[in-house]
Amino acid sequence: MFPPGYPASGQPPVVRPLWSLPGPALGALLAAALLTAPIGPLGSAIQRDLGLSTATMAATMVVPYAVAAAALVAPGHLLGRRSPTATAVPALLLLLLGSVVSGFVPNAAVMAGARVVAGLGAGAVLGVTLALSGQLGRGRSQTRLVLGLALGAALLLGPVATGILAQTLAWRWGLLIPVLPVAALALAVTALTGIIMWVQRTSRPSPPAAPATTTPFPSETRLGGPTRADNPPT
Repeated sequence: MFPPGYPASGQPPVVRPLWSLPGPALGALLAAALLTAPIGPLGSAIQRDLGLSTATMAATMVVPYAVAAAALVAPGHLLGRRSPTATAVPALLLLLLGSVVSGFVPNAAVMAGARVVAGLGAGAVLGVTLALSGQLGRGRSQTRLVLGLALGAALLLGPVATGILAQTLAWRWGLLIPVLPVAALALAVTALTGIIMWVQRTSRPSPPAAPATTTPFPSETRLGGPTRADNPPT
């Protein structure tokens, strides 16, 4: 309710089309897979190649990524509600950059820094995905259920896919091969859907401005405001 004397203006909630979700969602799935990737054979190969202990391995690969991602989920969600494309594209670029650098690191210190960068992008794109999934109108409950199942599957498949590549080729390729095509596809789809939404928004005719309606204070009617008795119909 609006208090008397104030404009009774309301803004409807934003409803976005389902096709605006796949780009950021694909990036969120990649982010989930990269979180658990060091748990499998990929992590063992990195630990052996860089000469890391188990504790150092966790502090280098897992903790920086998880902490950075957790720090940007909420900001990504808030920004993604208003500007999903402008938030998701830089997030995907950070995720891509950090993951590519991780494939060429010479030591644990550079690896930790690269994982922080990738984690920042992962958290932001996950926040955008959650924001978009809540703006889909009637199908948002089903969409969020499917998204949750897909994220769970990505957490499980991350160590498997990267582990197979690490054992077949090398651990550096285990990081690069899954990331490059998936991140590039997510970027392309996100940019394309963002352009389509922008064109639709700019081409839509703006509705005429309605005059602001106000509810008079009761004292205005009693003290000097016009009443129906003072102004009879003509």
